[in-house]
Amino acid sequence: GIGPHAAGVKELEDGQPASVVVTKVIKKEKKQGRPTPLNTVAFLKACSKGLGIGPHAALSTAERLYLSGYLSYPRTESSAYPKSFDIKGTLAAQSNDPRWGSYVRDLLKAGPNGAKGGFDAGDHPPITPCRAAGVHELSGDMARIYELVVRHFIATVSPDAVWMSTKVELEIPPLEDKGKFSVMGKQLVSPGFLAVLLHKQYGEKERVEGMRDEEDDLEDAEEKQLPDFFEGEKLPLIPPEGGKNKGGGLEVAATGARATLGVKERMTTPPTHLTESELIGKMEKNGIGTDASIPTHIENILKRNYAELITGRKLMPTKLGLVLANGYHLIDSALVLPKVRADIEGQCNEISKGILNKEDVVQKSLELFEGKFLNFMKNIGKMDVLFGSSFSKLEDVGRAFTRCGLTRRYLQYIEGPPTRLYNRFTETVYPMPGGGIIKQWSGKLCAVEGCGFELCLYSVGNPTRTFPLCPHCYNNPRKEWGGLELEEVEDDAESDDEVDEKKKKQATIAGRRLVLNCPLPDGHPNIEEITVCPDLENGGVFVVDVTSNNKWSFVSTKAPQTLHLGKNVKKVKVLSKRDEVTMCRYIEVEFKAGEGAKVEGVEGDKYMG
Repeated sequence: GIGPHAAGVKELEDGQPASVVVTKVIKKEKKQGRPTPLNTVAFLKACSKGLGIGPHAALSTAERLYLSGYLSYPRTESSAYPKSFDIKGTLAAQSNDPRWGSYVRDLLKAGPNGAKGGFDAGDHPPITPCRAAGVHELSGDMARIYELVVRHFIATVSPDAVWMSTKVELEIPPLEDKGKFSVMGKQLVSPGFLAVLLHKQYGEKERVEGMRDEEDDLEDAEEKQLPDFFEGEKLPLIPPEGGKNKGGGLEVAATGARATLGVKERMTTPPTHLTESELIGKMEKNGIGTDASIPTHIENILKRNYAELITGRKLMPTKLGLVLANGYHLIDSALVLPKVRADIEGQCNEISKGILNKEDVVQKSLELFEGKFLNFMKNIGKMDVLFGSSFSKLEDVGRAFTRCGLTRRYLQYIEGPPTRLYNRFTETVYPMPGGGIIKQWSGKLCAVEGCGFELCLYSVGNPTRTFPLCPHCYNNPRKEWGGLELEEVEDDAESDDEVDEKKKKQATIAGRRLVLNCPLPDGHPNIEEITVCPDLENGGVFVVDVTSNNKWSFVSTKAPQTLHLGKNVKKVKVLSKRDEVTMCRYIEVEFKAGEGAKVEGVEGDKYMG
C-alpha cells in the first residue's frame, strides 16, 4: 500500500475533490514605536538610505545648515533630548510651515509625547531644527536634509503608529505536516508619526513593540487587507490557471471562497554588498571611527579606489581593495580587523573619563604598532606576491613615450601616481618628478656622454617655466653636476652613493618626488648649454625657456622668475663664450625683419653680446 502523505498527493494529482481548512485566525493590534532622536550616526544612515546622499556630503551640508542657524550641531552621540530641551517651543516654530504645520498644530493641541529610548551622551543634544525655513528659502541638498531633520524631530514626539495584523493558518489535510500554510496581512489603523515621517522614503527598519517573533511577522506582512476568514472554514482547492506549475516550494493563495495550490521555484542567493547605511551601522557597532570621522573613512576608501559606489548606494570592494585586505590578512590580520582600532578608541574614551593615563596608553600603542610595523616589513614579500599575481604587468599598460638610451626601445609612460617611465624589455622603472607636467619633445638626445636617452619636457609653476628632462640622469644624478647639497663625510663614513640615495629618499613624499623647479642640477650638460647667467638672488641660473618659440624668455632654475624678451625677437642662441667678470654667457639674438634697427646699438637684424 501507500502512506497517507503519498495518498494525499495522488488524490490532488488525480483531480479528486480537496479543500483547505482554516485552522486559526489571529488578529492583533500592534504598535510601531516612534523613532528615537537623531544622533550623527542615525542621521548619516537616514541621509544615505532615504535621500541618497553620501555620509561625507551629508555631514558637510548639515554643518552649513548649522552655521546658518537652521540646525543644531550635527556632530553628536546623543539620541535623547536633555531635560532642559524645549520641545513645545521647537514644535511651535514649525507650526506655520505649509508642509507639516497643520500636523504640528494638532500635535501641540493634543500634547506632544516624550521621546522614546535613546541615550544622552552629555556632549551635544540630538540633531534638531533651530528655526523655521520657508518652502523656497533653501534649495538642493540643504533643503532636503533640513526637511528630513524637521520631519524626524516631529516624529520623535508624535504618537506611535498602530497596525491591525492578521495571520491566517491553513491546512490541506491529505498532505499532513507538509500541507500547513499561512498568509499574513496588515492594515494601518492609526498612522501616528508615520503621517509626518514619510517612512517609505526616509525610514529605517520598522520596529514594533512586543516579542521578537511578532516584530518579524509584522515586518514580513504586506500592507494589504485579507478577506474575512473563520476558524474551521473550508475553502475548495482548485488547480492554478495554466495547469501544473514548475519548480519547488508550495504556496496557497486564498481568493474569496476558494484557494489555489501552486508551486514556485526559488534559489538561495548570497548576501549583497553592504549599503552605506549598513556600513555606517557596522562601523559604529565595531568601534571603527567616531561619529565625526566615519564619513571621512568612507570617503577615503572611495577616493583611494579601495571600493566603489554602485547602484543602490552599495559599496563594492575593488580588486585593489580586495588584494590589499587579503595581503594584510596574510601578514597580520589585526591590521585589517576592527579589534585594534576599536581597542584604541575605547582606551581614548577611558582617558577622557580619567580611568586610564594618557602617557601609558600612548606608550603601549607605540610599542604595539612598532612591533606590527617590523613584522609587516619582514613579511612584505607576501604582499608583493599577491599584487604581482592579481594585477596587470606594467608592460600591459601605458603608452610609448621616449626612447631608452640603453636599448633604443620606447619607454612606456605610466601616469600613476606616481608618474614613471617603464622599459618592458629590461623591467626597469624610471620614477619621474611630481608637481609639474611631463610632455614629449622633439627627439633630442641627452648631452651626457654615454647616456643617449631621449629628452622630454618638464613644465612647472604659474607662469609656466619649462626645462629639459632626462629620465636616466634625473634618477642617477652625479656629484659633479651639483644640486645635491651633500654634507661633507669622513673617509670611514657612508659612501657618496649611499649618501646620494639617502638624499633622494628624503625628497620622496609618499612615493612621489615633488619638484617645483628645474628637475636637473644646474651643472648638468643639458642645463649648461642653455644657461645665460647666474641667478644670484635665488642661487640658481637663468636659462633659455626651451619652448619660447615666438615669445622668448629666460627662466630661473630655482625660483618662479621669468625675464621676457621683446616681441620683436625671432631667435636666441646661447654661445659658449663667457664674460670673465660676470660669468654670463654671450648670446646671439636674431630680430624679426626690420625690427633690429629699432633697437639702440643694434645694426641689422642680428646682435651678439
